[in-house]
Amino acid sequence: MITQSQIAEIAGVSRSTVGRVLNHCEDVNEETRRKVTDIIEKMNYHPNRAGKALVIKQKHIKIGCIIIQADNPFYAELNKGIQEKAEEFKTYGIDVILERVVFKAEEQIRKIDELLKQNITALVIQPTIEASIAEKLREVENSGIPIVTVNTDLPNFHSTFCYVGNDFYLCGKTAANLMEMITGASCRIGIITGFSNAKSHSDRINGFQDYIQNVPGMSVAAIAENMDDEMESYFVTKTMLNEHPDINAMFLVAGGVHGAGGAIKNIQEEQHRSIKTISFDDVPTTRKLVKDGTIQATICQQPIRQGQMALSVLFDYFVDGKLPDGKRLYTDIQIKIPANIET
Repeated sequence: MITQSQIAEIAGVSRSTVGRVLNHCEDVNEETRRKVTDIIEKMNYHPNRAGKALVIKQKHIKIGCIIIQADNPFYAELNKGIQEKAEEFKTYGIDVILERVVFKAEEQIRKIDELLKQNITALVIQPTIEASIAEKLREVENSGIPIVTVNTDLPNFHSTFCYVGNDFYLCGKTAANLMEMITGASCRIGIITGFSNAKSHSDRINGFQDYIQNVPGMSVAAIAENMDDEMESYFVTKTMLNEHPDINAMFLVAGGVHGAGGAIKNIQEEQHRSIKTISFDDVPTTRKLVKDGTIQATICQQPIRQGQMALSVLFDYFVDGKLPDGKRLYTDIQIKIPANIET
């Protein structure tokens, strides 16, 4: 295995210069940095983590995480992934500060300011799509703090570090294709979304609508927002179905699936009406709805893995000096139906 001294010899620089490159110090000229980095990549060099732990502890790394506070089991799974990695990081003296806030720009900005006062060295966030958040994140990034946007992104800010999550536009197209197959390409569709200011939710709807534009027998009758709240979801879904008796298919874009599913079941029983439904995520209440036939398929996005990945890329950066493999790191799109819902 190659050592830092050997890298220094090949590059024609000192051992301390290699160390400064690995630790992202600014006092290295760009030509030397590129030369050393190229050798590190070609030789597939990885620092000894046991030795690095001592160095990392002296840096007092703090990672601030801001995730959505809402009535959605998905966020508990995302939170679990973050906490699992946070526990691992303790060995390296890396602190993870996890905050849950309502999905409003002013609340996220307030929480970011609180975390900055605690001298965080990185930020993980599920951002709203407001311009004020984009401006705040640019300010944070310009101060030298890497940002990972997780699970949702925003159109007017693209982190120079990375985004971790699904390709939500593709998820929407996938849901539309499933709906096409399930309904025989003939349906009037009701859409229940979570937050209109979440890019992940709007991307799903855009992908869905773009797909069905090319399917003459499929059209959207109505769209409603439930704020990822189960009670609100039940109310808006039942209201929509009563106001639009022609709806025979439902696209549940985000949280509130349990509430929406309850309303769909009630309408089907009361009105002897057939409604085909596609949802997102694999949580216990959704599994029951898939198993009893209320939901025909649910599209899963691996929330635990998203939480783990969001912190892992920062760990690799701070401990090994490794940048993410790309600016957009996508988790797999998984489709679950009754036959595989328990796997």
